[in-house]
Amino acid sequence: MASVVAGLMWLAVPAAAADRVTGTGQTNRSASLGFVAASDRTGELNYISNSGAFHVHCTRFSSFKSSTTGQGFPRVTLTARKCFRPNGTQRFLWGRFVDRGEPGIGIDIVRMRWSRTWPVTSQSTIRKDAGRIQAGGVQIH
Repeated sequence: MASVVAGLMWLAVPAAAADRVTGTGQTNRSASLGFVAASDRTGELNYISNSGAFHVHCTRFSSFKSSTTGQGFPRVTLTARKCFRPNGTQRFLWGRFVDRGEPGIGIDIVRMRWSRTWPVTSQSTIRKDAGRIQAGGVQIH
């Protein structure tokens, strides 16, 4: 019995929390995306729509939450208030990134919502981009 309990003890140990997420590629809406974010909320994110009409650059994050999906893949959820368009207009971000393995092309997931107001909610969303990332990937460390 002790060996069974000892053998199952590893199930009770939580997975180490990620402290960094990076990614590049083309989103489901054909936008160009590049980002790096750390658990101390430092980092940057750059998002440019396919037409170039919607371009936002975030210079710091408001929150960083590491978790796992129901299938056990690492996931990071971010929010950001320090996001600006080239003309100086402020935008707000909620984003979720899932690393589903290597290579990440076509299997890693990006979900982002952009808003003119804080906090970002489904009601305040002005632009949404969700799906598998192409020509790149997400790395969660």
